[in-house]
Amino acid sequence: MKTKITTFFIVLMSVGLSISAQQIQEENITYNKKSVPAVSILIPDLDIVTIQAALDSYMSNQGLKRTKMGSFNAYFNQVCPKIGEANYDMYTTVLSKGKRKDQKTYAYFLLAKGNENFVNSSSSPAEIANVKVFLSEFLAYTKEFAVEQNISQTKEAIKKLEKEHKSLNKKQEKYQKSINKTNKKKEKTDKEAGKVAAELQKMQAQLKQLESQLKK
Repeated sequence: MKTKITTFFIVLMSVGLSISAQQIQEENITYNKKSVPAVSILIPDLDIVTIQAALDSYMSNQGLKRTKMGSFNAYFNQVCPKIGEANYDMYTTVLSKGKRKDQKTYAYFLLAKGNENFVNSSSSPAEIANVKVFLSEFLAYTKEFAVEQNISQTKEAIKKLEKEHKSLNKKQEKYQKSINKTNKKKEKTDKEAGKVAAELQKMQAQLKQLESQLKK
């Protein structure tokens, strides 16, 4: 029984490692017109704008300050405890690959030890291993970030609708008051018209009676 459980556990671990291997990989990317090593992670089901916003937020949560460098965000000479104890230059960007129908979006992390001295798993295995864990945690963070962003957007939409509804209610009250005022004027006019009609009918009857006297 123990052997079966152990075997099952090893299979689960293998599946987990397989998924991670598909999502996270080392590859070269062009930075400052040079091909440099980077670590990328596939971010499914989210648009590039949301992923970029999530990545900016995630890096900021680590206490890191960014500098915009074209399509990259750079974090110069800073310590990120999840990566290592030394000061590093870190670069991030988000790119989409493939045709629009089958397009996939990736977050990239570049690690350098100053002066664009980029490192990979051969030169800095421990740090790159930490970068991969860092990106795995970021993947989980993107889901939470997207939900929070949707909540924020929904609240903003509700707030806007509530404001619009309140404005329309005020207009309704204003129009209703105008209608009530018009109705009162109409009622008054109807009464006056009724009196005039009755007086007119009375006078017409008198005229007929007088005219009939002349005929005699």
